[in-house]
Amino acid sequence: MRTTSDTIAAIGLAIGGAFGLAGTFVTSAPLRETLWAIDGVALVMATALLTMKYQRLGNDCIAAGFLTFLAGESLLLAGNAAGLEASVPSYVGGISLWAAALVLIAAANTFALWMRLAGAPSCLS
Repeated sequence: MRTTSDTIAAIGLAIGGAFGLAGTFVTSAPLRETLWAIDGVALVMATALLTMKYQRLGNDCIAAGFLTFLAGESLLLAGNAAGLEASVPSYVGGISLWAAALVLIAAANTFALWMRLAGAPSCLS
């Protein structure tokens, strides 16, 4: 049964993915920073909702994974304001937290095995 929170989280993930990817391909720094800001806010909102959902379901490991992803994305969002070159240290911290989040989410057997295995290489990159 889908809830409003599930729908909002799905929309947030879709917006985050689309705007993040779009920001990667633009050459204008102000436009890139705007697209990545929208991306970051959408992903933070979505992962906050997913954290609450899985915590309520008693899936602490998955909830911790989404909370860790939220922290990583927040770090990236804060670094984005400094510009591309100046945000390198916060970028490294953010993607490190993303990798840790993927490990936490994949550790639980809630999701299909193929999904968990597909996320494993992402943890190493």
